[in-house]
Amino acid sequence: MYAFIGDLHLCAGKLPRMDYVKSLNKFLGIIKNHKEKCHGIFVIGDLFDKKLSVDELEFASAFLVNLVCNGCGRDGREHVPVYFIHGTYTHDYEQYEIFMPMLEKIDNVRVFYTDTACAGVLENGAKILYLPQQYGDVDYSEYFSHQYDIIIGHGPLSSETKNPCKSTKYEIMHSAELLGSISKICVFGHFHGYTDFGNNVFYSGPWLRWKYGEDIDRVFFICNDNFEVETFLNDIALKYETFTVHSPDELRKMVSDEINNPHRFIIYCKSDELPEYHGIMNAYKKNQYLKYQIISTDDEEDIDTLELPEEHVNKPILEPIPALIEYVKDKYLIDVSEEVKDYESKINRDKQE
Repeated sequence: MYAFIGDLHLCAGKLPRMDYVKSLNKFLGIIKNHKEKCHGIFVIGDLFDKKLSVDELEFASAFLVNLVCNGCGRDGREHVPVYFIHGTYTHDYEQYEIFMPMLEKIDNVRVFYTDTACAGVLENGAKILYLPQQYGDVDYSEYFSHQYDIIIGHGPLSSETKNPCKSTKYEIMHSAELLGSISKICVFGHFHGYTDFGNNVFYSGPWLRWKYGEDIDRVFFICNDNFEVETFLNDIALKYETFTVHSPDELRKMVSDEINNPHRFIIYCKSDELPEYHGIMNAYKKNQYLKYQIISTDDEEDIDTLELPEEHVNKPILEPIPALIEYVKDKYLIDVSEEVKDYESKINRDKQE
């Protein structure tokens, strides 16, 4: 059997680090308990989320040591080889240069890494094509004229039936139909939703969620020696849920100190209702999993006369600065609150001067 890891994004957002560790232990347990011998673990890009701080580098080092010293081989004393490919540049950067020399020095560990397309043969004789994410004008014709048992890659995939991941100007878009025709299984990272393109071509998806809007189940992804896919639900993954609220009583029924998954409440209210909503949420301000956004309905009558579809209605936000900070945090995983405060202070000083 073969095991695949996509889009770990180590140290993304404010995820508890133990969620990564628990997920890794669960994944390795699935491999150890499988009836077939594991021939390799494949890390298919975006292992990292950003340039890591010193503290984050220490955590990533410990995580990677546990990954390569996996004990998934014979009698739990041997380690299954781990194969890494580079993902999106702005996530992985050159950080493999930090870790690979360290991992290669560990006794009884076998690791491989590439940031350019290449073909190879695994220890069991399986033929493999590595397609890390590359940019610009790359000629793959040399590789696409051969047949492989496995293709692993990272980046946008296009398909005649599904196209969940759009490419940007400099990203290379691979054809799912083409890759499926030259492999027994093709597994890509990049898109954060498990996707079956047919013909044994897949996005594996990540193990964990770290922002709102990612509702697809998180799974562990393996295939057996016949290249038949098996997935296992990761119940460790936090579920980020968004709820729409239209009355204070509705909010009171939904909010609770017992909530232990991220909840975001989109509250539609009039100006005179604001203090009541703030009072309700302030009672639970110690619960880190509770977030809310206030949207004004004061101009609702004017908006209704336009007869626009709801998704096109630009409703005014009563508190634009907090809403902007929250939006940036959710979308880009960056906390800009301090920068905004500094900017507001500068504006106030300029006004006074």
